[in-house]
Amino acid sequence: MKRKFVLQITSLATLGILLLNSGCATSDRSAATEASGSKNRIVASELFNQNCAKCHGKDGRAKTFRGRLVGARNLADPEWQAAVTDERMSDAIKKGPKAMPSFEKKLSPAEISALIAYVRLFKPLP
Repeated sequence: MKRKFVLQITSLATLGILLLNSGCATSDRSAATEASGSKNRIVASELFNQNCAKCHGKDGRAKTFRGRLVGARNLADPEWQAAVTDERMSDAIKKGPKAMPSFEKKLSPAEISALIAYVRLFKPLP
C-alpha cells in the first residue's frame, strides 16, 4: 500500500514538473484573432483560453491542476480586482511574475489590452 502511494506521489510530482516546463501558454495566436473585413479583430476570450486558462481556469479562479501546482492568482477575487491597476496587470502579463511565463514577445500591445479588459469582466461567485 505504501509503495503504491509513493509511486502515485512520484508520478504526480513528475507530471507537475513536465507541466511547469511546458509553460502556461501556446505560441499560436492565429485562433485568437478573427478576420473581419480587412482588419483583424481580437477575440479576448479565445486569447485568454489559449494562453491563460491552463493555469487561471476559464473562469479566472485558478482552480485547475496546473493553477494549484504553480500558485496561480484567482483573477475573480474582488479584493485583487480592486487593488490591481491595469498597468500592473500589463506588467505582469509582459514580464510574468513567479511561475507565469512572459508574454511580451508573444502578444501584441492590443492583445494585452484586450486580455486586461477581459479579466476585468470576471465576477466573484455570489
